[in-house]
Amino acid sequence: MRIIETSAAPSHNGPVPQAVEAGGWIYVSALFGADPETHAIPADARAEAERLFANLAAILNAAGAGLGDVVRVGIVMRALQRDRPVFNDVWAEQFGDHRPARSAGPDRFGRHGRRRGLHHPPHREHHALRRGPP
Repeated sequence: MRIIETSAAPSHNGPVPQAVEAGGWIYVSALFGADPETHAIPADARAEAERLFANLAAILNAAGAGLGDVVRVGIVMRALQRDRPVFNDVWAEQFGDHRPARSAGPDRFGRHGRRRGLHHPPHREHHALRRGPP
């Protein structure tokens, strides 16, 4: 097992790595559209989604991979119906013709951001799974 960390994406509070590589797979921990230095999350949903993808790309890059290697994404959105169209636009721009599997759901508990030292709860949380080289 290899721990993946980069200063180009926000780190987690506590002992959670940004990603782990094991058995040829890269498991990316939950991430947000937070700025890597300030941990501020943009109020604008589009800017937050763009920052989230930049963070994901930075973590994958640190592991020697890229967005084109992602096979599955799970997303939790604070306002799913409101933000999904904006997120879908950014998703299409970032992934292009590559189409990883995806699930998306609402944050029904309002839990994101309260214990993470974030400036305000994020609009979305993102998880990704990527198969490494054979």
